[in-house]
Amino acid sequence: MTNMLTYVTEYQNMTFAQLPFNELDGVILAQLAYVDYNILQQQPQRQFSQIDSVTLLEKSVAQTWNPAANYALLLALRQSRRYQQLRWSNWVQHTNVAVEEQFSAVTLTFAPHRYYIAFRGTTATLMDWKEDFNMTFLDTIPSQRTAQRYYDKAAREFPGRYYLGGHSKGGNLASYVVAHSRGALQDAIVSAYSADGPGLKTPLSPQIKQKIHKFIPEASIIGLLLEPGLDYQVVKSNATGIKQHDPYTWQIQDRKFELVATPSHLSQFTQHSVAGWLDNLDDATKQEFLDSLYALFAATKYQRIDDFTTSWRSTLKLLAPELLNTKHETRQQWRHVTGQLLNSVLHEAKNVLDENRPHLRK
Repeated sequence: MTNMLTYVTEYQNMTFAQLPFNELDGVILAQLAYVDYNILQQQPQRQFSQIDSVTLLEKSVAQTWNPAANYALLLALRQSRRYQQLRWSNWVQHTNVAVEEQFSAVTLTFAPHRYYIAFRGTTATLMDWKEDFNMTFLDTIPSQRTAQRYYDKAAREFPGRYYLGGHSKGGNLASYVVAHSRGALQDAIVSAYSADGPGLKTPLSPQIKQKIHKFIPEASIIGLLLEPGLDYQVVKSNATGIKQHDPYTWQIQDRKFELVATPSHLSQFTQHSVAGWLDNLDDATKQEFLDSLYALFAATKYQRIDDFTTSWRSTLKLLAPELLNTKHETRQQWRHVTGQLLNSVLHEAKNVLDENRPHLRK
């Protein structure tokens, strides 16, 4: 399998002067937003090449979506001449329950006066998923505003050339910062990399488009959410379904991602169905529906998504009384919203059938 780890190993002796920063570097560094720097900071060094404890490296990625691959990445970076200057600073991580925000970012220096700000994507916490869903009815979510402030402060304190990026929600945050930066702060941004991150709901200007490099896998669902245009490239993946959301499954060729023409039919079908569903609901209805659903799951006292899947029998027992105690108006709203989703799915299915009928007749 040829993926990002292969790239780090094969080109470990080529400096950025010999092989300029590219899309693979952009997505690789985005993965470093998931590292728990609170663990790595047990050592005084802030440079990956100087970390001598493999135990700390392993612990720092233990809670990520793909611990084995992230651990292998850290080991490869540690031995790479290309990334020998790579160091981290200004790591922040905070959760604000009141405004439903979960944010984390880190600044990575990979060459003199060359910085990469990695915004963390969606984690396995219920709060993080709720903030993602809030994008459907809010013009701006709290993490987007925090990401803008984080970049503004970094660019003013450390002048230089900036690259931004992130996976999933992190890609959305990076795109948001590019789209909303002005003047010298805009000029300092070289490019941004969104690895299967949701869109910004509105079309972007040509100036902004040329700076944002968005990649989605063939079976993308998350990366096509709130995406109004076709400003993305589709990457071949060796996984199936939602597992393609993991960039380590993305294939590379000739120091670039291996591309395919379009997302899969199922991915496009899902995108159009969800887009139609959201268009049929006003923002107040979206908010009420998501708030009530979040409150229902929060009442179980579970805080992580994997708690719901690994303890599904216990989850059902906890949810049953909460469902019974839900107000009649709330249950009616759920029926309305889910009914609209079903209508959107059926409408999209009819459109697909109508498009294929001429081919079926042949």
